[in-house]
Amino acid sequence: MIRLIRIELKKILSYRAFWLLAGFYAISLTFTLIVAQVIINKILLEAGKSAPIPLLKISLYQFPRVWNNLTYMAGYLNLFLAIIVIFFVCNEFSNKTIRQNIINGLSRTEFILSKLYLILIFSLAATLLIFLTGLILGLIHSKDVDIGDIFSNRLQFILGYFIEVVTYLIFAYFIAFLLKKTGLAVITLLFYTMIEQIIIWWKIPSEYVKLFPMKAFGRLVHFPKIPLPEIDGKSIHFQDYVAVPDSAIAILYAGLFFFLIYLLIRKRDI
Repeated sequence: MIRLIRIELKKILSYRAFWLLAGFYAISLTFTLIVAQVIINKILLEAGKSAPIPLLKISLYQFPRVWNNLTYMAGYLNLFLAIIVIFFVCNEFSNKTIRQNIINGLSRTEFILSKLYLILIFSLAATLLIFLTGLILGLIHSKDVDIGDIFSNRLQFILGYFIEVVTYLIFAYFIAFLLKKTGLAVITLLFYTMIEQIIIWWKIPSEYVKLFPMKAFGRLVHFPKIPLPEIDGKSIHFQDYVAVPDSAIAILYAGLFFFLIYLLIRKRDI
């Protein structure tokens, strides 16, 4: 395992494209967090003009709600991580390094496992980044911070986010391995996402919606704990926890796609 990780890190750390994509991901995350806060306060400002009393500005990043809000918004940027995975998987085929690695003694199983380890590293790095960002933003925006607020049960959304990233990236890995072309794989990933949404719009019963792959990944953290006022005396329903069945469905899909990758590399002439 350590040997495979070292091989993968040696490959990616020498690529300029990796640093460009990683930097773009970090910049996009920062921009998204800033814009989300501005939009929420602007909505409250406009709503307060017609309200009996002015609505106060709120923060999305107070403890403990920061964990849900942050992981939900970060989920929209998983595409950048998927593009990184697609780029490096497809690059193995275009540069024929997959053939060279196997000639040099790497088994086919070890090759696909090395990419899986790379996905786990990316997911851990992204999750750690979100955790540290949430910790910093929470300390800045919260008053009278209590240790129980920081490490509340809502911290489970960090774990949910990790599972979401891992499963989504394995799906991207499967598409890249199947098509072997970076541009085609990215377009296919986007096209499938759009097609799945169209199918769901066809009045699919709610109990079946969660069985679609992209929905299975996205349901892990699917609605943020935004502190909005009650509407017509009724509170808005928010996600309070990461459901175990949702996690199980996403993990099963990840296992299925990795198994399909295994079948492909066993039968494909590389």
